[in-house]
Amino acid sequence: MKNNLDLINDCDQFPPNRDTSFLYKFMINGYDCYFGYMLVNIVNALQWPAYWELNHAEKTIKLLGTSLNERNRQMHDTLIAEKEKGTFKLLKGWTNEMFSVYGPDKALVLSIERAAAPLFGIVTYGVQLLAYREDETDGAISIWIARRAKTKRTYPSMLDSTVGGSLPTGETPFQCLIRESHEEASFSEELVRSKAKACGTVNYVCRTDERGGGELQLFTPEVQYTYEMKLPKDIVPTPGDNEAEEITLLSIEQLKAALEAGEFTPANGCIVLDFFIRHGIIEYEKEKDYIEIASRLHRPLAFPTA
Repeated sequence: MKNNLDLINDCDQFPPNRDTSFLYKFMINGYDCYFGYMLVNIVNALQWPAYWELNHAEKTIKLLGTSLNERNRQMHDTLIAEKEKGTFKLLKGWTNEMFSVYGPDKALVLSIERAAAPLFGIVTYGVQLLAYREDETDGAISIWIARRAKTKRTYPSMLDSTVGGSLPTGETPFQCLIRESHEEASFSEELVRSKAKACGTVNYVCRTDERGGGELQLFTPEVQYTYEMKLPKDIVPTPGDNEAEEITLLSIEQLKAALEAGEFTPANGCIVLDFFIRHGIIEYEKEKDYIEIASRLHRPLAFPTA
């Protein structure tokens, strides 16, 4: 059975101040910072065209394009060549959906194919919504929880938040939330705009495993924009696409049991923990690791963010 700190460690697998000397650093020409961590086996497997600068002594790989359009084209061409050769399992899941990479001034410096993001260890973004109900008599909270479809490439049949999805280039978090809420839970835009409340972010650094369906132990730093929405009894979310098998209303005790049993995806286990802390369901007096849990949910990341 997992305790709350176990759930944090399952998701945030590379806490700050860990040794990074064994990792290659992904860089972009014109910037002094790093944009991601890469494993040596990934660096060695890629064929780097002339518009990349590979420095084995410094363990850096730098994209040399000088404009956004040039960098995007160079990254795309590099990845397409590896996809056609079948170098990486991850690229078999090519989506044509682009993820954003931001510079120190929060400007967009690169867009990269979603499936390739873990290869370069860049920060990715998503939105997560927990829709909940409060009992009219005793105020007890229950949360609508989705179960991922058996056909999902990543974490099939595991438990999720009510609504969640990745944030592509060109969308704001709230625009993404509206779209995903309609697609995944059949919520109207009017409902989301009137009832959804922003609750900050949950940040972590995962490493890919067998459940991710690709190469193993890649670095995946993520920022999840979190939202919650209190619903009346007459509004019931229903799956609007093939992403979820069902959306079920679970009590706090049922949620705790599911967390302990490891039924949630690592990220969404943390989303539920964040909700529990926000609503006083997890309290300092009853949780010996309270400060570490609360801090790790909102940890800093080593790379520029939006």
